[in-house]
Amino acid sequence: METTEPQVTPAPTDEESQLHDSYRISNPLEIGGVLRHLATRGDFMTVYFANGQRQLVTRLLKVEPQARGFYFDWGGIETENRALLANKRALFVGVPEGIQVHFPIGDVEEREYEGYPAFYSSYPETLVRLQRRDYFRVKTPILDPYQCTVKFPEDTPMRLAVFDLSLGGVGLRTKAEAAAEIPKGSMLMHVEIELRDYGTVQVDLEVCAVRAVPLAKDIEYHIGCRFIALSRTAESRLQKLITQLELNRKAFARG
Repeated sequence: METTEPQVTPAPTDEESQLHDSYRISNPLEIGGVLRHLATRGDFMTVYFANGQRQLVTRLLKVEPQARGFYFDWGGIETENRALLANKRALFVGVPEGIQVHFPIGDVEEREYEGYPAFYSSYPETLVRLQRRDYFRVKTPILDPYQCTVKFPEDTPMRLAVFDLSLGGVGLRTKAEAAAEIPKGSMLMHVEIELRDYGTVQVDLEVCAVRAVPLAKDIEYHIGCRFIALSRTAESRLQKLITQLELNRKAFARG
């Protein structure tokens, strides 16, 4: 099956507090238009499910505006097809024409399309269509870092430190050797980032890069991730923290 190389989405300047609002679509007519465009182009998209640990490459086949639903292609691995049908939540991610599109879907049904098995789902409630932008990124405290918890199925949750942050993604670091085994392009679902005064946000991440950084006595692993389908609540809290960190940096520089 064909896959698409993960695209790193840059994120906006600190003055733009409504980053995704202008790109988030909730009108069913507009959502249907984007889905029809994807079906017409026949671009490959990736469906992530099972807490991001499984994926299926597919294409949209047909959109039914009146029923507010759409068909998408049956995968080449039957066990993955059955696993997707058993899941209650999945996430579509694609980069048609260099523009990132992602949207969550609920229950998926098996139906027939032109005599062959296919998947069928209702329209998503919201769809995000992002273009490339230059994101404002800030360094986070080193001595008392913000913490991030990644939950892997059947494994002990991994705690990582945040070393930089933007509305487009987050940089994480850890000395745990297990981090070296996280593959580029994998999805980390339901990740919790503790922002202290700004609360805890739950986000979905795509791993864009993993690199080993030699230290004096051991090795630290840096993991660069981008946010997928960032909620408005999480976006608002992250924006406030980013703005505060930048104000603190400027005050320290003047000091």
